[in-house]
Amino acid sequence: MDFIKIKSNNLYLLRIRVKTNSKKREILRCSETDSNLTILLRSKPVQNKANRELLNLIKKKLKVSSDQVQISAGLKKADKILQVNFSENIIESEIIKRIFN
Repeated sequence: MDFIKIKSNNLYLLRIRVKTNSKKREILRCSETDSNLTILLRSKPVQNKANRELLNLIKKKLKVSSDQVQISAGLKKADKILQVNFSENIIESEIIKRIFN
């Protein structure tokens, strides 16, 4: 998948496109033309609510703590780059499995 990039041993970057104010929270599979992972969020993009919802969702899906995931680019944009630092060695296919399950 194109939305995952390995930065170092346990450090991964995830390219995400956020769509806020949605009726349901959902993670959509990447299309062949889009290299971002699309995530629908219920929150509106005011007072950092959508960013907090995004971080909580990713934290739960990837089974990491709050200090292991952060937004490294796109804080006020729809396209974001999340930095995830895993405490254990993990492979890309395991990350994909956790995100979509």
